[in-house]
This record gives sequence, C-alpha cells and structure tokens, in this order.
Amino acid sequence: MRRSDVPATLLRSARGEVARALQVVSFLAYPFVVYLAYARLGTRRLAVALLVVYGLALLARIRKRRVDAWRIARQHLGLVLLIALALASGERTLLLLLPVVVSLYLLWTFAASLRNGPPMIERFARLVEEDLPEFTLPYCRKVTWVWCGFMACNAVVAGVLAVAAPLEWWALYTGLIFYLLMGALLGGEFVVRKLWFRHYQAGAADRALAWAFPAERTANGRRSLAYQAERDARRAAASRSSA
Repeated sequence: MRRSDVPATLLRSARGEVARALQVVSFLAYPFVVYLAYARLGTRRLAVALLVVYGLALLARIRKRRVDAWRIARQHLGLVLLIALALASGERTLLLLLPVVVSLYLLWTFAASLRNGPPMIERFARLVEEDLPEFTLPYCRKVTWVWCGFMACNAVVAGVLAVAAPLEWWALYTGLIFYLLMGALLGGEFVVRKLWFRHYQAGAADRALAWAFPAERTANGRRSLAYQAERDARRAAASRSSA
C-alpha cells in the first residue's frame, strides 16, 4: 500500500466504525429514546429524528460498501418504511413496532438458513472454528431452531406491549428485559454446549468446566479430544511445511 493511500484507508475504516456505532447505539437506546422524547417531541418530530440518525448510519455503510448497497438498503427497508408511515400518520404505535420488525427479520434470516443451509449458528461457529467437526452440525441446527423460537416469542411480546400496554412497560421490556433474556440464552447455551461436547479452550470459564467435567468421561468429550489432537497435528504439519 502506498503511503498516500493510508489516510484514505483510515478514513474509510473510520466511516465504517461510525456507521456501525450509530446503528448499535440507535438500536440499543431506541426504547429509552422513544420513552424520553415522545412527551416533548411527539410522534412526527420523533420520526424525523429517527429517520435522520438511521439515514446517516445507512449512508455511511453504503458509502463504505458500495457493492452491497442494494442488499444493505433492502435489509433496512422495512424499518425505514415503518418510520415513514409513523411520520405520515402520526400514529405512535408504528414507532413502537420497530423492535417487532427487527425480531421478525432475524427470525426470517435464521429460518431461511435452516431451509437453505448452512444453519446460522453453524456459520457463526465456523468463524471461530473453520474446520468444524461433522458431529457438531446437528447441534448447530438445533440451536438455530432455539433462536428462531426466541425471536418469534420476542416479536409476539413486543407487539402485544406496543399495542395494548403502557409505554413504560414497552420501554422496560424492549430496553432491558429483552437483553437480559438474550444474555441468559447466550450464557445457558454456552454451558450446555460445553457440557455436551466437553470441548474446552483456554478461557477461565473453560478451565473451570474442564476441572469439574473432564472431557474423557463422556463419548462426546473423547470425540472432542480426538478432534482437537488431530487439528493440532494438522496445524503443526502445516507450520513445518511453510517454515
């Protein structure tokens, strides 16, 4: 890379980080922003503010990844249309349905991966372990089904609260309880996965589980140990051949 290209590369990277930060902050803070701002701004002004923030985040992502511009725009089209409808109609409930749209989109994405393959959890697992062993694939499929159920339940609960509950209840669930439930699901799945496969790594939690539940005591654990030994041998051979 030429030295003159460095500032441009850093600028593009910074734009990408800003875009991701805007989207994450807007999503996480959305329930509280709606709750705190609604009394002062009203539906239409709040919709305009949301469109501006969301539009800036999308533009930054599209400018960074122009090849995927249409795919990115299509992914977020439902949210933008919902905010636009709230702006046109002044109906507050439409703004409260945004978490429902997000959950339904995630449900569709995970369900489509089950139909077309590979399942979404398998894709995530391969980001950590590219050469994922065959015996773990049925588990990945089952966990993808669990996440489909979780997103479906969240869409129903958030929708009912948006339509038939006080704004405070909606904000409490979508802004706090949902994330606590998601954290509990992530933590519970981690423990179940470790106890089922006994495939441990170097982290403190893995070391504690390995001490309490040794891998060699179960058939799955012994398969994990064999896979790990085979993987380490392949990596050592590849390292020696490239040296």
